Amino acid sequence: MLSIRILATFFLLVVFVFCKILKNCVITPANKIIFIAVKLILNFIKHIKSMQYPKISIITPSYQQGQYLETTILSVLNQNYPNLEYMIFDGASTDNSVEIIKKYESKLDFWLSEKDNGQSDAINKGFAKATGEIVTWLNSDDQLEEGTLFKIAEYFTQNPKIHLVHGQTLFFGDNISTWQSQPILKDLQYLRLSGMCFAQPAAFFKRASLEQFGFLNPAFHYAMDYDFFLQIALHHDFLQVNDLFAHYLIHATSKTTLHNQGFAKEYAQILSKLLRSFSFGKKYIQFLKDLDLYYEGSDLYSVGKNISEKDLERVFFYNLNSQLKFYYDDSDLHQSLKITSFLKENMPSFYAEHSELAQVYWRSKYLNKDLITFLRKIKKML
Repeated sequence: MLSIRILATFFLLVVFVFCKILKNCVITPANKIIFIAVKLILNFIKHIKSMQYPKISIITPSYQQGQYLETTILSVLNQNYPNLEYMIFDGASTDNSVEIIKKYESKLDFWLSEKDNGQSDAINKGFAKATGEIVTWLNSDDQLEEGTLFKIAEYFTQNPKIHLVHGQTLFFGDNISTWQSQPILKDLQYLRLSGMCFAQPAAFFKRASLEQFGFLNPAFHYAMDYDFFLQIALHHDFLQVNDLFAHYLIHATSKTTLHNQGFAKEYAQILSKLLRSFSFGKKYIQFLKDLDLYYEGSDLYSVGKNISEKDLERVFFYNLNSQLKFYYDDSDLHQSLKITSFLKENMPSFYAEHSELAQVYWRSKYLNKDLITFLRKIKKML
């Protein structure tokens, strides 16, 4: 790698050449040669500068998100990261998405607009083309915080054994109070195995993970990030940092708003597969069966870390707690009461440890859906 002194020498040469041009503004063959030389020098400096940073590949899947897409694109391009590979995969949108993409196509490494089989399929197309050492995807309604890519590059460079870095996220949108996630201080190792304890836009991983575990499972439409990150977590170490990396938009048509039941079911599918992957998972498989939440199958996760039965118990609890949140947010009081009743009876220590479970239990048991919806509206107004 060339030194800063050499780069400074090139910079002085560029300044000298421009001074020569300013003294003689007549377009001559000699000046044309000078212009070409300046361009070559600048390109060379840009190339040398990019060599100082690991390449980061970012994939944006998009469909009918024209009202948000441009903000997403600019949040990536305005990082001014010198070794960026940015690609957009649109699912044949009929709004103004393609028009927006074309506006920035000179700054994109690749883009495509064609019918696909959903978000996972679009992201996988990007994974197949990604050449960066570090990879992530950024949905077309989310944004990167300024300076994120330089920080990500630094964290991976300083921690070569880490396979995934996740930071903090700012959640915002219509009819919600803006709030920022905080670092998790307790049971992080279990939460990483039990669901998405960090927001996907704030997570970056090594491309080696794609080579080791393959791409996203196209069968999942809601929890494909959990399924993919779980595979990495079962083998490699993650790094949690305090930096704000992403802005997560919550709106009326976002998956997190409309499809709680879908998330809950896919979390149960993933947990079923995870429990099958351990010889001591039979007890918890029976628990899921008792709750009618177990999904039969013969597929297993590959496990590279030493995970005990006690570890698996906490993972089981936290995953089930995540499913409960999805059902309760969807006002499915029957399923909410069923899960909290199970936890109260079969896992009393965990139930007592998390006071919110008792609140959900009593509300699900004694209140109806309309009343809970009304109380939530009042809470938003306060």
